[in-house]
Amino acid sequence: MGDNIGDHKISRAGPAGPAADGRMSVGALAKSGAVAGFIKLASAGLSFFMFVAAAMMTDVRQFGLYSTAYAGASLVSYFSLVGQHSTVMRFWPQYAGNNDLNSANGLMARAILVALAGLSVFSLLVMAVGFLPLIGRDVPEWRSLCAAATVLAFALGWSEFTSCAFRAKNKLVAGLLPRDIIWRAATIAVFIAAHFMHAQMSAVAATYLTAGLLLLSIVPQTVVLLRDTTRARRGPLSEEQKDEFKTVTLGLWGVTALPPALGQATTLLVAAILGPEAAGAIFVADRTMRLVVLALNGINQALAPQISNAFYRGDRSYVQRITSLAALGGFAIALCVLATFAIFGNLILSIFDPAYATPTMHATLIIFGIGATVGTACGPTEILLQLTGLQHALFKLLIVVNTLGLGATAALTYLFGPIGAALGIAGTIIIWCVIAVSIARRRIGINPSIFGLFTGKDERVARTFLRGRT
Repeated sequence: MGDNIGDHKISRAGPAGPAADGRMSVGALAKSGAVAGFIKLASAGLSFFMFVAAAMMTDVRQFGLYSTAYAGASLVSYFSLVGQHSTVMRFWPQYAGNNDLNSANGLMARAILVALAGLSVFSLLVMAVGFLPLIGRDVPEWRSLCAAATVLAFALGWSEFTSCAFRAKNKLVAGLLPRDIIWRAATIAVFIAAHFMHAQMSAVAATYLTAGLLLLSIVPQTVVLLRDTTRARRGPLSEEQKDEFKTVTLGLWGVTALPPALGQATTLLVAAILGPEAAGAIFVADRTMRLVVLALNGINQALAPQISNAFYRGDRSYVQRITSLAALGGFAIALCVLATFAIFGNLILSIFDPAYATPTMHATLIIFGIGATVGTACGPTEILLQLTGLQHALFKLLIVVNTLGLGATAALTYLFGPIGAALGIAGTIIIWCVIAVSIARRRIGINPSIFGLFTGKDERVARTFLRGRT
């Protein structure tokens, strides 16, 4: 099976495929981004309907508990990987691009062990939360919900790692399909089947079902990854490589966990302040908002290994070009999605539950969308800083901005309810993205935002693109 985009082999050089050094032409990268974008589009649609199906199978309270468990499991999964999913994206293309496959395979084996250890420890911590006094005392199914969230946290974390491991090797389709397509489609099918059988599902059962199907979906991916890593010839990492691995891991751990964790923390914060029903509504708005960043996220799947490969070969002009073009394409589509929310927002929210189609939740969705659109205009800033050695600068930025942002979100939620929560999270996203662009410009001379296209030879490309849309 051709796992590389367009079934191009790495050994085949030419304008349509990757060169011998692993660098893709802009055209080939655009094709890769288009394929990844299509998968992410399908994934977003399936994710949307997966939660719709879950809402159909549960009442408002149970869906609120389910969304809280899902948000909590997602939050834990980001931290439990100890940054190893980004570590393989950072180092594998660098080592493989230098034809040092022994180090690349040794790095992969080390990352697998660290990721499994982190997943095991953090998943057990989720289980322990169920036995803490005072927490969840008003929720009779609290311990069972924590047990189900434990399994889901492990499944989400491991599936993210395996996906990144395949993507690092330029096996983009094989990396994305199991989690993005197969799992979500299977979950929808099971929920719909249960609905036609007139079965009512609890939050605990829905969480276990979601986790179990995810684990089944990634079994082939797991087997191939472990088999290939075990059989591959790998040499021990040098002391310098080990030191770099440890240093980079700590930074990547923070920067890969904090941004997505903020979104999940908002849902948990709203649940604690306003109750599970409001948490369910915020969860729906947050998941729907992710359609805004869909195009850029799809492009990023192909972009990440190319950034690492090109940057460490000294080709910064290539990195500048591909990041700013990605920002432009993502921003154009984000504006279209935001306009759709403005016109059809209530209709979209009502698909989950008619109770969510209110002026308050429509405004909440729009605010979320504005924050995401501005973030998209800043381009693939997060992965750029992660993969170019600026992970510690990004980590410090995220710590400061997110700490202040969560405090502001809590205060705004108390004062203004869901709209306040949306203002807090959207404002936090905008602030850290804009500052991150400034860090990239100052430290490595690369502007990943849409404005980076107007600072060099790509100005003509950008202007031509913009004229074609007017």
